[in-house]
Amino acid sequence: MSEAQAILIVGGGQGIGLETTKAILATSPAAIKVVVFGLHADPELSSLSREHSGRVHTVLGDVTNQADRLKAVETCVGELGGIDTLVYCAGVITPIERTDKVDIEAVKRTFDINVFGAMSMSQLCLPYLRKSAFANPTNAGCGKAIILSSACDSTVTYQGWMPYCTSKAALTRFVHLLAHEEPTLSVQGVFPKLTRTKMPEDVIAGRFKGIMADHEIERFRLWNEIGDEFVEPASWCGEAVAKLAVGLFVGGPSGSVMNYDEHVPIAKAKL
Repeated sequence: MSEAQAILIVGGGQGIGLETTKAILATSPAAIKVVVFGLHADPELSSLSREHSGRVHTVLGDVTNQADRLKAVETCVGELGGIDTLVYCAGVITPIERTDKVDIEAVKRTFDINVFGAMSMSQLCLPYLRKSAFANPTNAGCGKAIILSSACDSTVTYQGWMPYCTSKAALTRFVHLLAHEEPTLSVQGVFPKLTRTKMPEDVIAGRFKGIMADHEIERFRLWNEIGDEFVEPASWCGEAVAKLAVGLFVGGPSGSVMNYDEHVPIAKAKL
């Protein structure tokens, strides 16, 4: 790995993004620094900032807002000297509602976060990622965009999940096409699997009864009861994404979208 590296983590203040931030700070040299950008910042992020002084910069803002996006990029460039790696973890699962009743404006909001947010951040970061790829040819983490999608992008279907599934389908195709357009970069899509974060909590709790089919809700409840084997800790995916980001693992070919433990085969060796 090169001595210094600047990593911009969108959605790095909670869930898988937070676990990615924690893993980078815990396992990489002090010269590797991160900017965390998003609407939410878990209180643990403040502790990390104190513990790893100078390595973590937080930008609170909305990825759907151009001014906030620019502030995140400008912070990374101004404080860390550039952007070597982009990690996009921001995403929402709502609204969960059937097509005949769903608020289309809410669906547009889902696309704004899950799809257009990733497109916009990638667009802003491209000049810096290209420069980093050229300057750091032996570091697999530089000149890299890691975008978290979902295996719900193709064959997985649940009633009421049209907004989420269709947005993730678009996001996966974006990964394919960005890689095709940017052959000097590494663009990787990551499937987290079903993860114990705030996103599926309401499904497990049965909040969407009458929208999702009863047997679909029951499936989530059973998976939750079984435990980590079916509803995984966020740290499993987060630690794998961190290894991709700092260049400890090359991961799949650019343009590939696959499970995190396919990109980083040892990620679940703990099982």
